[in-house]
Amino acid sequence: MLAKKYRLSANKDIQYVLKRGEIYFSPFFNIKILKNNLKNSRFCIVISTNISKKAVIRNRAKRQIRAIISKNITKISQNYDFIILTKPAVTVTAFKDLEKTFEFLLRKAGIWQ
Repeated sequence: MLAKKYRLSANKDIQYVLKRGEIYFSPFFNIKILKNNLKNSRFCIVISTNISKKAVIRNRAKRQIRAIISKNITKISQNYDFIILTKPAVTVTAFKDLEKTFEFLLRKAGIWQ
């Protein structure tokens, strides 16, 4: 589980990032990124019921993405808000592939250190 300071949970903050954030695409998820004025980065993971009707599958995907974030939090530049919008392929993809894709997108955005 991510520490509270790393969670983007306020609805107005999420809407602001969705409107103004820069988006990066992959086959498994899209990431919206926007600079913030805080000392740390915050993350929000969005998994709709379109991904799977089963909560077990959606929760597993969310846990995998949280694990990737927790493992690499020191390599991610600070002062950014991230919204991770998942796609159906995230439920059938190996953890290592998700991790590589996440790293690739952040390198592409210039945020990976």
